[in-house]
Amino acid sequence: MTATLRISRSHGAVAVGALAFVAIVILDALVRDEPTPRGDDLIYERMAQDPFATHTFPFAYRVLVPTIVHVLPFGHTFSFSLLAWLATGIAAGFLYVLVQRVGAPPPLALGLALCLALSPPLLIVSLRQGRNVDAATVAVMVAAVLFMIDERPRALAVTLAIGALTRESAMFLIPLAYAIWAERLIDADALRRVAIVSAPAIAIYLALRLAIPTVGREQVAGYGGSLLGGRVDVLRDGLDQIATELRRMFTVYGPLWFIAPLALRNMRLAQRGLVLVALCVVSMTFALDWGRIILLAAPIFYAAGAFVLRDERRLSITTLAAFAVLIVGYAGYMQHSGVRTGIIETGPPPYPVR
Repeated sequence: MTATLRISRSHGAVAVGALAFVAIVILDALVRDEPTPRGDDLIYERMAQDPFATHTFPFAYRVLVPTIVHVLPFGHTFSFSLLAWLATGIAAGFLYVLVQRVGAPPPLALGLALCLALSPPLLIVSLRQGRNVDAATVAVMVAAVLFMIDERPRALAVTLAIGALTRESAMFLIPLAYAIWAERLIDADALRRVAIVSAPAIAIYLALRLAIPTVGREQVAGYGGSLLGGRVDVLRDGLDQIATELRRMFTVYGPLWFIAPLALRNMRLAQRGLVLVALCVVSMTFALDWGRIILLAAPIFYAAGAFVLRDERRLSITTLAAFAVLIVGYAGYMQHSGVRTGIIETGPPPYPVR
């Protein structure tokens, strides 16, 4: 019966992933896209031309997506977009299964999966013609958390390795795995299991750091000064534009910001998931665009939200409706002026675009 249920959910996940793929493609078609790559997007475009050449720090280490684009027999714009849409669908499919693991009924699981797929941060990836690794990173994060709670170490090891090639922040999953698997503060058995599972990813991460040359490290916010001074500089810059950062962070999870914390009282995954949230907060002292950073905790926020909403039909409908309003409103804003003012007309970054 357990095997049958798992197969049924797997088939459902594929269907949800396909539906999310179609949905993000349609939404993207209704909103103006970035016409030509610029800034960070141009860095990824140049990486796709020669993935292992010298590129801007730390983008140069995020080789997986640009390398796949490099080898695909299509134009770069189509290839980047296709990979972003596929990653969005994969993230939605895995989330559909994950939130059902914590008790969400299928309709709620479907609604939350589509909310993730069409959420502002993933829509932004699509509007940038896919020249961004956020969608792929979210897919890795959601899949990894599912494999953690399902106790599937081999699948988790492969996912962590993919994450190491996708974005360095995926390494946050390693301490999260220990937090989820450990039965006590110091758990030697859990530590051994995590060490074995994460060894390939750590080896890949170190190899990338040692083998790939980069430029512009000193110009990247948070890396140009001392260890402490860099953190102060980033926080100062963030506080100077705190209204913008808070707005962007709100659009990542919308109503889930108010729902998810309620799970901390009696949901183990939400409690242990604070490790990932804390790592995201620390990462905010190393880089700006805090909305993109907190997006790394998507599997925890969505799972916690699903746990709270699982027996609350009216609250579930209200939450999904509020998320839908956020998605439609954000898409309208981007079509009206957001793409022009937030992407096309933005100035060059302070680091070299290479």
